[in-house]
Amino acid sequence: MTLINEAVLAGHGVLSLAMGKKDVEKFFTLTLFGLTGAAIALIIAMAISAFTPVILGNANEMIPPNKAFIYTAGVYLVQIGAGAIVLNQLKRLDSFIPYLVADFWSTFYVTLLTLVISMFSLEKGVFMLVLAILVLTIKINIIRLIVKLPFGQIALFFAAHLIAGFIALIVIGSILGIEPMQMNELQ
Repeated sequence: MTLINEAVLAGHGVLSLAMGKKDVEKFFTLTLFGLTGAAIALIIAMAISAFTPVILGNANEMIPPNKAFIYTAGVYLVQIGAGAIVLNQLKRLDSFIPYLVADFWSTFYVTLLTLVISMFSLEKGVFMLVLAILVLTIKINIIRLIVKLPFGQIALFFAAHLIAGFIALIVIGSILGIEPMQMNELQ
């Protein structure tokens, strides 16, 4: 399967995750091979996120793209680590690669959607709220439908993910010299 075919199928999978369809696994290649394609998509998504201000002509007032990329990658790695720790504690490390595949592809497509919203200067407040709800829905459905954790474990996994992300935002931001108010500019 080519990366393009995998991306198209994963796009259907992300839509299915957003709608909570139970047969979502069929759209993702939940193996190491699939992780490779999903990792490429994630790197592209992080680059798009980092360079969006440059693309839109707002580069002087934003964080430099290289810092934004490192910042995003660092926060993502910390969250991945937290997810691995929780899955290991729950004796569900077998679902780690499927989780990463679905999460990486969902990040890719949500980043593309964010870029489109930014390009058209649409009413960002409303769209960002809708986007936040969409991301939350997709993340919970990845944990529920791909990782297949019961409700209490979903809450534990999600809480660990959020706490790790929050700590990483602060620590990595301070290491890179990114002020808290600038963190919003990365989105």
